[in-house]
Amino acid sequence: MEKPESSKKFDDEFEAMFSKYLPVVYKMQSRYLIRDYDFDDWLQEGRIALNDAMQSYQKGRGTTFGLYYKMIFENRIRSLLRRQQAQKRLAQQHAVSIEKVGQDSFSEQFQYQEQIEENLYICELLSNDTLALSTLETLALHYYLRGEEPKDIALRLAESEKVVRNAINRTKNKLKRILYQSNN
Repeated sequence: MEKPESSKKFDDEFEAMFSKYLPVVYKMQSRYLIRDYDFDDWLQEGRIALNDAMQSYQKGRGTTFGLYYKMIFENRIRSLLRRQQAQKRLAQQHAVSIEKVGQDSFSEQFQYQEQIEENLYICELLSNDTLALSTLETLALHYYLRGEEPKDIALRLAESEKVVRNAINRTKNKLKRILYQSNN
């Protein structure tokens, strides 16, 4: 299905605007390090920030659009970094020293073997295309497993948060059915 002419024009104008402000993306990428982010991820974040800036910018407020976009983009990157640090702190809070609790207590307290096997099985299902997922479900699951919130995934995929949450829930239900069938 071909896009309407007005949509193509908007896409072209948006990409032209993004190209103009691409140096801002390069500068932020050189300034901040986000774990597991490649260049395409930076471009995507830059586009999302540009879309947000274009929708909320108001002339006559004492700042240029370029500075406003830079501020929106930098705030977005800082939010991602804060979320990453929160996940790191959470992992550290759950860390247990083997010396403090003893080897036997450690193995009793944490039973990871089944969870590891289940995660490997899920990865195998996803990589072998055994799990029948729609494109939306696949993308939503991908970003969800990377730690993104449904509201951010919705922005990234240009869908409503409810649609993304439903896609994630459908995917979880499909996984549960397959896992339940394999255990019986």
